[in-house]
Amino acid sequence: MSSTAPAKPDLQPIRFGEFLYEQRLLTDEQLLDVLADHWSNGDRVGSAVSRRGILSSAEVERQARLYHALDVVEISA
Repeated sequence: MSSTAPAKPDLQPIRFGEFLYEQRLLTDEQLLDVLADHWSNGDRVGSAVSRRGILSSAEVERQARLYHALDVVEISA
């Protein structure tokens, strides 16, 4: 009788832009615009969000604190 361990889920960290999108603070179009800005300028996503006037820098900082407080817990059976 052979037993195999269950496959572990492939957990990927959520990126800040995706976090803002999941919080419904960015639309699809805004996310793409912010990512294009981020990739072309090398700035942080939060900087692009506030520079584009989507969220204030204070709100970006508040969301960043929430984002960094996220915990990932693996539950084993």
